[in-house]
Amino acid sequence: MPKKKTSETNTKEKVSTKRIILISLSIFFFLILVVIALIQFNIPQYFLFSNNTLNTADTNYISANKKTIILSPTLVDIPNKPKTEQSPINGQLFTKEEMTELMEIRPVAVMISNHVDARPVSGLSSADLVIESLVEWGITRNMAFFWSETPKEVGSVRSARQYFLEWLSPYDPLYIHVGCASTTNPRTDACDHLFSYDLKDVSYFGSWRTTDAYAPHNAFSSVTYAREYGDDRDWSGFPKDFESWKFKDDLNISERGDAYRYEIVFHKTLNNRGLYDTIWEYNNLTNSYKRYIGGEIDIDANNGKQITAKTVVIQKIKMESAHDDKGRIIQDTIGEGEAIILMDGIEIYGTWEKTDRMDRTTYYDDRGNEIEFNRGKIWIAAISDTVGDFEIIKN
Repeated sequence: MPKKKTSETNTKEKVSTKRIILISLSIFFFLILVVIALIQFNIPQYFLFSNNTLNTADTNYISANKKTIILSPTLVDIPNKPKTEQSPINGQLFTKEEMTELMEIRPVAVMISNHVDARPVSGLSSADLVIESLVEWGITRNMAFFWSETPKEVGSVRSARQYFLEWLSPYDPLYIHVGCASTTNPRTDACDHLFSYDLKDVSYFGSWRTTDAYAPHNAFSSVTYAREYGDDRDWSGFPKDFESWKFKDDLNISERGDAYRYEIVFHKTLNNRGLYDTIWEYNNLTNSYKRYIGGEIDIDANNGKQITAKTVVIQKIKMESAHDDKGRIIQDTIGEGEAIILMDGIEIYGTWEKTDRMDRTTYYDDRGNEIEFNRGKIWIAAISDTVGDFEIIKN
């Protein structure tokens, strides 16, 4: 007869059985975790097809490492909306939503000082287009157009000249200035033409004077206020029937020209020790031109950035003295003449033409084809065809 198991023996067998069950369950769950990990990292596919003829990918290609995110409630890598709409002023691209908003506002043109005592000036790095030319005694002035950006302040603001009114007329902008040339000569009388041309004149309304500069270099204004002023007079919205220039994409870096420096002298006789001479330095990587004025880096006081442009135009025009006591000059903005376009590190020698005051100046290459500008800020330097000078500095 076999011996009966004692209670102690029964207890040991029960403990042993529990251990076996626990160990088995641990192994089972461990195997499940291993399988999940293998599936998560796509390892079974690697082993299944590593020696299979279906795996015919060239070893020069990198296989995608796909990871499955289970029940992820978040959308990732949402693509940015395409920028398909181009600015009518300088060709810069915007989304359809951005362009819809921009077309509701009007461009603002501002007379900004370039006097040595007013530097650094405010706002030029935010302008879409700048026209620079002589005023009196060999001193230059800028007319900046603001549309796509709204700088916190612009200035210092100076007075209007007749030829600047002829340049701004096709843009029909809100016009900020402090004062105007008042004469008996219709070629220089800007004050009367502000009214006879029916310009959207903001003048100095909303402007202020700072205490850290001397007049007349201490007047500043606001693009935001100008638009509010215009809205109150129903002067909002981009001008209808505006004739835009043609635009293109930048050339590929391998197609771009050499990194030259270009010097512009506005008046060889009244040179003011070169304080108003400008240099544009080409940067091949950014495909843009950096500006220097009077031998110094030209910076924007709003942000400390050096002023740059994607395209620089040197427009040669006829200038003559008005023979008055203020040293005013007459400039023939209507007509035609020579032009040099700096773009993509290349100099394009061509011509310009403006048929009347409301016609936007058009630029052509030496074959008579209209120039297609690079997208981005355009800077036009209008110089005298007799006392002005342009030089390429290759070192």
